[in-house]
Amino acid sequence: MTITSELTSMPAPAAPLDLSPPSRATAVSRSDIRAITSVEVNGETHLLGEHRDFRRNQALSAFLPEHGRFSPAWVRLRNGERLEVHQHPTKSMVMVCRGSVRFIGDDERQLTEGDTVCIPAGARHGFATAPGEEFHGLSVQFEGAGLYEDETAPRVRYADAGSAAGAGAERGSFAELQRLGAERLRRYAERHPLFRPFDDGRIANDPRMRERFLSALYVWSVYFQRMLYARQSVCTDPVLRELYADHLREEFGHDVLLRERHGVTETVYDPALEAAGNWFLMQMHGADEAAKIVIVHLVVESSCQVFGERTAPAFADRTADTTSYFELHAEVDEDHSELGMDHLRSLAPEQFPALMRVCNQAWDQLELAHERIAAYLLG
Repeated sequence: MTITSELTSMPAPAAPLDLSPPSRATAVSRSDIRAITSVEVNGETHLLGEHRDFRRNQALSAFLPEHGRFSPAWVRLRNGERLEVHQHPTKSMVMVCRGSVRFIGDDERQLTEGDTVCIPAGARHGFATAPGEEFHGLSVQFEGAGLYEDETAPRVRYADAGSAAGAGAERGSFAELQRLGAERLRRYAERHPLFRPFDDGRIANDPRMRERFLSALYVWSVYFQRMLYARQSVCTDPVLRELYADHLREEFGHDVLLRERHGVTETVYDPALEAAGNWFLMQMHGADEAAKIVIVHLVVESSCQVFGERTAPAFADRTADTTSYFELHAEVDEDHSELGMDHLRSLAPEQFPALMRVCNQAWDQLELAHERIAAYLLG
């Protein structure tokens, strides 16, 4: 079965968890996963029956992957309980593990043990049990955080919300896209393996590691320049074309700065790094302008600011009278990440689910590129 869904955020965990994966097999009881039974959206409380997100358990959260992230949760309704019709911004799959339940919304049918529902982003859907009926299921989201992983910021919009709340939810679509970008940026800053050699001091004390890092980074820097050239060459919107031109003028030649200022001489070829770089380049030829703004500014430029701040200390040269590649990006990329946001604010609400998918895809590709740089610098 197929449906369609929209809206909300990429919430952070309520408290820091030990993210070290277990070194031995670990059994986790369903009762060890904290349950919630309701959630507040736009000031209204909505009943969930029983919802147990796997990432509310420390052992499961440490075991589940962050890259290519998916989010499973146990769900239960019984004795006439109902999950009202709602929408969310990520595709979801619900599997009936025991009992039966009525699937409601844009499509309706009775589901029994073994049935699976595939719910695309934007679909209006819900579930309802009859008196005496019970349903146990597994709900899985395949893009980012679980729907109620952070119950203080649920990634849902309910169809039965009042008109004022509903209008607020629509106007909040840009805010939800920003929150998604901010959450992916937080995870990148806190968990990406590229930063470990910088944080523990290895790269500052190993000249060969520094050389390998600079050579691999140069490949990514050249792709970024090519992205900006490509975007500029095909843009037909006069306002955005001028905006892009200003950005290109400020970024022009940064690959040359990296090569000459930091003495890059080694040639690097890594197929995964090339594939990720080409993904970004191809989006500049095929995506619409809103998607390009998300990719270049909400994702790449946002990451560049964190990247510059985390890596600059390892390449600091107080005797030099010129700014390093890393210091430059730590200084200017905060402003660059804000370019094009007015254009995104002007979009219709129905455009944001697709932009949120693009945002996740761009972050996945960027993290892949930086994982390959990390792998190369470590030899």
